[in-house]
Amino acid sequence: MGTGVALSGSGRLISVALILALLSACGSEKPQASPLVQAVSVVAKSAVSRASAKRAGGGSAAAPAPVTRADLEKYGTPIMRAVVPARGADALLTPGDVKGSVVTWSTSDGTTFTLRDGILIQTRGLGPDLMSAQVPSVGQLLTAGGTHQRLYYFLGADDQTTRRSYDCTVAINGKEAIVIMERSHSVTHVTETCSRPQGAITNEFWIEGSKVRKSHQLLSGGAGYVDFEWIID
Repeated sequence: MGTGVALSGSGRLISVALILALLSACGSEKPQASPLVQAVSVVAKSAVSRASAKRAGGGSAAAPAPVTRADLEKYGTPIMRAVVPARGADALLTPGDVKGSVVTWSTSDGTTFTLRDGILIQTRGLGPDLMSAQVPSVGQLLTAGGTHQRLYYFLGADDQTTRRSYDCTVAINGKEAIVIMERSHSVTHVTETCSRPQGAITNEFWIEGSKVRKSHQLLSGGAGYVDFEWIID
């Protein structure tokens, strides 16, 4: 089982169904819960209890308490949030593999997102996956008017890989203040517009120093876009 924890569509409330699956999976393993499982265990038990009461005719269940930054920080584990609107997916991720600037982040169900310096280069477990990608550096994204090429290799429904090439231009939108799970960050908002004869895509990045704190990036034609927020460093 991966170490990420799935969230409901609200982004703040733990989904009872997903918690039940998570607790069931953990129960089949050796009794050593991951830091994130420990962080939400009290909320999970409360949510399961309320769901059971509702099924037994106890009326509407109150919403479980939200997971807070304090809940997550005390375990000293880097945490990323990923939202895939087209899939109705909202999850917390933790790093499963780190090789220099390339980090593979995992969810509780084993889905992975691999990023180089915060820029998506690979996914696994989504079905229409991003098999690999040639992407710009953070330095290139911070160069106003800069141009570069992106190459995407997508896995199609027929299990064949499709190559897509885009010509991209960077625009600096300026400084902004964003709040991610109770904490404010001063960032530079960057828009990357990429086009090819068959169409265009737009990726967005909110960069804090040299760290991509938040982003909106293309996953694939089948999965749409993913929104990342780096919550805990």
